Amino acid sequence: MDNILFVNACISKDSRTLRLARHLLEHIEGPVMELDLQKEEMISLDSRQLEQREHGIYQTSYAKLLSSAEIIVIAAPFYDLSFPSLLKTFIEMCCVQGIAFYYDETRQCHSLCRAKKMFYVSTAGGSFDPRFGFDYIKEVFSMFFGVKDSTLFMAENLDLFDQDPEAILHQAEVEMDAYFE
Repeated sequence: MDNILFVNACISKDSRTLRLARHLLEHIEGPVMELDLQKEEMISLDSRQLEQREHGIYQTSYAKLLSSAEIIVIAAPFYDLSFPSLLKTFIEMCCVQGIAFYYDETRQCHSLCRAKKMFYVSTAGGSFDPRFGFDYIKEVFSMFFGVKDSTLFMAENLDLFDQDPEAILHQAEVEMDAYFE
């Protein structure tokens, strides 16, 4: 059984993204540590935080949590051509050299994280463009955290007048089920 970190960047109390993420988690065996980013006291990177990071006195609990996970599940709705800013803040707080990654003498970045698999779950009221959400997350998690295997599950066009959102969400759940068969 794998140690699973579930990063919940959902904002709406009736989040369709969260619904899909919970469906996904039913397929993965292992203890789940849910990190609800709305309930965390995260601070966006500013000059004070940057100075603390450079002097090694930066808050490191998120980086340690990420580093110890074996599977990462991220639930992030597609808002305004991106993901919620809470997720970006979380990533900034995880990018701690010496805990999540390090640079060697040739300036190559090496991960210190255990995870080899990341699932990204998202929904969009209109069209979903992975370039502005998933692709960015996939690259950051590959470059800094060593996660080379990333899978996207998403449902789009949920708010268009001629669409059936329940049918779209059900189809996304069917695709998840098929992935794990």
